Amino acid sequence: MNFWLLTSGIAMLLLSLVHIFLGGREIHLPMVKANWPDPAKAIWSVVWHITTAMMIFGGLALVAAAARPDLALALAALPLVLSASAAILFVVYSLTRLRTLRILPHWIAFSAITLVGTIGLL
Repeated sequence: MNFWLLTSGIAMLLLSLVHIFLGGREIHLPMVKANWPDPAKAIWSVVWHITTAMMIFGGLALVAAAARPDLALALAALPLVLSASAAILFVVYSLTRLRTLRILPHWIAFSAITLVGTIGLL
């Protein structure tokens, strides 16, 4: 069992729980209740739930990669690239729109997941 990939996968699964339970209440529901056109609310909900699915299935893929060294790269590459992409996007939008990294600290979790998982592939 690859400790690094397992840790990365568990971290992503835990992050998905934070996303679902805390983010759902603090971010998703208020946006759905906002005064937006219905198509925009529907698109927002789809994007929210796609993010949820990608974190859950990405976490599961990383856990599977930890158990299958022969398939580790194939199982871990996509979730790690998606995690790195999320980290980069949070940094870019935090700096360009909010002028600080403190308001949206999500990049820290995605960076850690990416780093730990990448160490597991080395």
